[in-house]
Order: sequence, then structure tokens, then C-alpha cells
Amino acid sequence: MKPAKIMSISLPPDMQKEVSSVAREERRTVSEVIREAFRQYMALRTVAEIRKQAKKKFGKKMPSLEQINNMVHEGRK
Repeated sequence: MKPAKIMSISLPPDMQKEVSSVAREERRTVSEVIREAFRQYMALRTVAEIRKQAKKKFGKKMPSLEQINNMVHEGRK
């Protein structure tokens, strides 16, 4: 695994308190909480992009499970 890169981010004070509180409750670092939040954000973006492509390709017609799996596979490339 490549070594981690350090980034600085700015958060409003109330959000910083929430992130710190969640980290304490879950016994994780703030970095771990932020990384997990970003992973979830990226997953939601992928789902939104797949939906957008499906709508463009299939319109209102529901795609088959095989077509959905193919789109997911292509989206991960």
C-alpha cells in the first residue's frame, strides 16, 4: 500500500465537533471517519452515474439484471 498523503481540510466548527464526536464514539480517528464518508460519497456518485446512464439508455423501460450488472462493471472501470 502506498503511504498516506496528508491533506488539510476546513470544516465549520459545528461539523468539526460532530466529526470528532463520532470518531470518539466509534473509537476511530477523525481521518478514518472522513475517509469512510468520502468512500460513501463516491459510492453514491457511482450509483447516480449508473442511474443517469440507465435512464439515457433504457428510458422508462426497466433494464434486465444482466444489463444492470454490465453497467455496474463498466462504471467500475
